[in-house]
Amino acid sequence: MKKISKIILYLYVSLLIFAAIDLFFTSFRQNYPWPNLFVANYSMRSYKYLIKDKKFVKGILNSLLIGSLSSALSVTLAIPLAKKIFYKTKGYKITSFVVFLPFLIGATSIGLGLQLFFKKIGISGSRLLIIFAQSLYIIPYAVRIIKPGFGFLGDNLIYVSKMLGAGDKEVRKEIIFPILAPFIKTALIMGFILSISEYYLTLVLGSGLVETIMTVAFPFFVARDRALSSAISLVFVIINVIFILLIELIFRVIFRRKKWIL
Repeated sequence: MKKISKIILYLYVSLLIFAAIDLFFTSFRQNYPWPNLFVANYSMRSYKYLIKDKKFVKGILNSLLIGSLSSALSVTLAIPLAKKIFYKTKGYKITSFVVFLPFLIGATSIGLGLQLFFKKIGISGSRLLIIFAQSLYIIPYAVRIIKPGFGFLGDNLIYVSKMLGAGDKEVRKEIIFPILAPFIKTALIMGFILSISEYYLTLVLGSGLVETIMTVAFPFFVARDRALSSAISLVFVIINVIFILLIELIFRVIFRRKKWIL
């Protein structure tokens, strides 16, 4: 069984590496003369176009802003919700049903419902609205990620620390946050990836006025411009990697300085 698992793992990693290499070369390849795999015309056309395209640059900036704020907001709201569901306090069943409802109805229904509601009250086509809507979409994922963290926390640690004289501030600072930090970090990363990957909610709620990397990139995917599509995909991957590294750096700095406060 272990050998089969290793073979599957190696095969999966090999496919990922091959896909990444092919994506990189395709972003420079302007034609694909069959059956040659490597002999082709290469140029910087796709990257030059993206650098000059103001919509694409604006879309990246909007994606960074919306993704960061929506993931931070969703994780902030997900922590008390995950705590309530895990400890099964009063009303946790209703809370759990409402939190995980987006899993059942899907982003399409959420987008149409929110669009009609906000149009009636005269609010549409704003980044703030998209951040709010994406947070509702991300919260179920964040709750599922953070919820197991309370199982590692346990009540005994908190009781013992208070018996030894620790106050509420010290308990939150020295026990709760260090244990929940890996789960919060993972939820933030997942929320950011879900946010910048979202196309439908952004397009519908933004009324086509708010440009993100996905709304700008979608026409190139439809037009089947392989060079531009590959270049955009690489930029998308790079943005996610940079965000992951930034989150890792922030949490390392916090732990080294021990200046976290919940």
